[in-house]
Amino acid sequence: MKVNLLLLAAICIGLFSLSSCKSDRYKRGYNESGSSDFYQNQENTFESKNLPVYSKRNLQSLLLGKNKIEVEEIMGPPEGKSLDGGNGYLWDYRRSIFDDSTEKVYEWSLVSFKFLGGLCSEVSIRLEDPPTFQLSNDVNGSF
Repeated sequence: MKVNLLLLAAICIGLFSLSSCKSDRYKRGYNESGSSDFYQNQENTFESKNLPVYSKRNLQSLLLGKNKIEVEEIMGPPEGKSLDGGNGYLWDYRRSIFDDSTEKVYEWSLVSFKFLGGLCSEVSIRLEDPPTFQLSNDVNGSF
């Protein structure tokens, strides 16, 4: 009887611990205090690429000093590469960024990484929403 009771208790504890790890709180990247962490709400991903939403503050602080391989592992291949005009390189990305100060997700932000000596020396983020285009009729009725 004691063995059955201990086995039942162990199964209940195991099921409880497995189900608690699958809650939305952990899937969305919240830390113990309930505030958002590096990845934001996974359901709000960039439409066409199914990319995670990054926090502006964490991108700026965590990727400084990383090399190109480490940045590419986190962000994926850059959508644009260029020379800085000096001795640096720029990598550009369009990503969904969560701004901590406004508590809003900007779906089409421009994230630029500047590399000097092979390491990320600057992260600049221009918060933007996707452009909206409105087709209007000309005087002749054509688009």
